[in-house]
Amino acid sequence: MKKGLSKVFALLLALTMIMSLVACGNKASNDADKETSTSKTDTTAEGSDKESKAEETTSEPVEISYATFMVGSHASAAAEEEVISAFNEKYAGKYKVVVEELPSDNAFVDKMKILASSQTLPDVLIGKNGIRELAIENGQAVNIKPFLEEDAEWMKIVGEDAMNYNMAEDGSVYSIANQRQIIGYFYNKDMFATAGITPAKTWDEFMSNNAKLKDAGFTPLALMTGENAWTTNLWLAAMIGTDGAEGNKFMNTSYPTNYNNSSVIKGLEMLKTCLKEYTTPDAVGALYANAANNFEQGNVAMIANGPWMCPDFTDETKSAPGMGEKVGVALYPEDGLVSQFEVGYILCTNGKSEEEQKGALEFLKFKTGEYAQSVFLEKAGVLPLTDNIELSAEYKAANPVLAELIELSGSAKYTFENIDNTAYSAIVDETSVRYPELAYDEITPEEFADTLSKLAEMNKQ
Repeated sequence: MKKGLSKVFALLLALTMIMSLVACGNKASNDADKETSTSKTDTTAEGSDKESKAEETTSEPVEISYATFMVGSHASAAAEEEVISAFNEKYAGKYKVVVEELPSDNAFVDKMKILASSQTLPDVLIGKNGIRELAIENGQAVNIKPFLEEDAEWMKIVGEDAMNYNMAEDGSVYSIANQRQIIGYFYNKDMFATAGITPAKTWDEFMSNNAKLKDAGFTPLALMTGENAWTTNLWLAAMIGTDGAEGNKFMNTSYPTNYNNSSVIKGLEMLKTCLKEYTTPDAVGALYANAANNFEQGNVAMIANGPWMCPDFTDETKSAPGMGEKVGVALYPEDGLVSQFEVGYILCTNGKSEEEQKGALEFLKFKTGEYAQSVFLEKAGVLPLTDNIELSAEYKAANPVLAELIELSGSAKYTFENIDNTAYSAIVDETSVRYPELAYDEITPEEFADTLSKLAEMNKQ
């Protein structure tokens, strides 16, 4: 009996102690609340700053969607990665670029066109091959001109020439160029010396040089018909663009609809011979990577391509040892040069949140700003949009091929754009289909030109 009472008493005592502790705890909590309340009432702006900073560090950054094909073995992959990382570091906690990587130009264009049809394009992307036009049509694209006009520093770095290049008839600007392009061709100086030739001044001399290179045991040209037939279409553009005033006018015309002219047909006739006699066995169906590798490994004597290729020549993971000393650069015959701005980046944030719009605009400014242009120059040989970003004497000394191309550009008689810039994207795709037929005598140059004309009419806007 006493034992039972003792247990009851002990239990009551324990309950009493717990209640006392709870009461003390509540009092302490209440007192703390009072102190906090008093503290908040008495705080100055400094306390408010601390509070807002705490909120900033705990909130999630606004995500900016971005798609790119400059990945993997692409010449600009390293520069692309550095610029995106730098932006994410600079705006850590506020904005974050989320990247979708596409393995090639074609994969990029195909995917973006699908997204355009459903109005789900990324916030920022390159508007090449008709993507910009689709974004304007679907209402996602933003007119960037007002933002350029209100930001003098950005406008200075972009430049009026680049802005005007992409200006629509109504004065709107829906894209900002990502680079200024001057494109001639590169050649292997050792092969040229062995064959006893120098860069051709006329197209007849060019075809003669091809024959001499072949007779000397060399393959003259790095051509390709896969993807956008890039290196092959550069030669075609040069053949057309240097064919007098009419040919030059054609290669400076946006979205031409009539390819049935003598300049185009003459160019296709020369390319037919080149595809049949003066290029590698893998040229029909080859991708850009195949063509670039053939030149960089010393398998061919010439490649038409831009200055972004220059860093590869001294990179022994891409080029044969000593290749940097063997590469020369030249204007096309008749002193021709591709000279243009790219379509560049579009901003597709119409209808999106205010925070996402602001973040995407900041990324666009960063991607086309002084830092990004400098990185792409140093790491990818991409020329800046204006002379406000100068090539130092040290840079020129370290990149003699690029410096020589810039010097040569001042003596060009004919300047023109490339087919990727002037033609409907369907035309670019069609050349890739028709070049193999041209090489295998399944289509004549006249039939090739007629096919392009009909397709251009169908795509006329």
